[in-house]
Amino acid sequence: MLEVTDLHVSYGPVRAVHGVSLTATAGQVTLVLGANGAGKTTSLRAIAGFHKPDAGSVWFDGRDITGMAAHRVVRRGMVLVPEGRKIFLPLTVEENLRMGGYAAPKGSVEKGIEEIYQTFPILAERRHAQAGLLSGGEQQMLAFGRALMSRPKLMLMDEPSMGLAPAMVERVLSSVRAMADTGIGILMVEQNAEAGLRIADTVAVVSRGETVWTGTADEARDSKAIVHAMLGEAALDGV
Repeated sequence: MLEVTDLHVSYGPVRAVHGVSLTATAGQVTLVLGANGAGKTTSLRAIAGFHKPDAGSVWFDGRDITGMAAHRVVRRGMVLVPEGRKIFLPLTVEENLRMGGYAAPKGSVEKGIEEIYQTFPILAERRHAQAGLLSGGEQQMLAFGRALMSRPKLMLMDEPSMGLAPAMVERVLSSVRAMADTGIGILMVEQNAEAGLRIADTVAVVSRGETVWTGTADEARDSKAIVHAMLGEAALDGV
């Protein structure tokens, strides 16, 4: 579904990414691990069309989309759920969902909203509430719902558990697993390695702008030294 090969991305003279290679498959969660500043977020944003790569390739659903504008990437079936959620705080829950449906097929918006409410019942209860009044976990579910409104084949997720209480982390990441189980591919950056590994199928470790290890989630659990080297000894406590 997604194949990223030898991606290079710069901010002016600063090279942030210089050799990231990733894959994602329909119905599976690919977890991207790495220390802060490793180039994970920059890689996601380049894949999604928000930064033009200096070199490398991004193939999605059998087509080369390297450097394609973000709005066109969404129409191809890939959507980014950004770090910090970036929902429209003054708008209601339902207005946020409608904003997410701008690229959806005509006539599908109402059906899509009802499907989101079935998937995330708390959003149905809060449909008329301002998004800024939701809890952090509820806002993350709204960010998921807004992304799902575009009927994606692949979702890129940047730190979905950031800032959430432990109980809500489990709830949010369980939702990620459930979305993958419907057939959507998930490429997820997640600093909470322990929680991320519980739902992941495959893992890629990024260090200093390049991919240094890939394997299954089981292999990552069995190769703690590899992940510890990237994240520190505390990252996988309890795994």
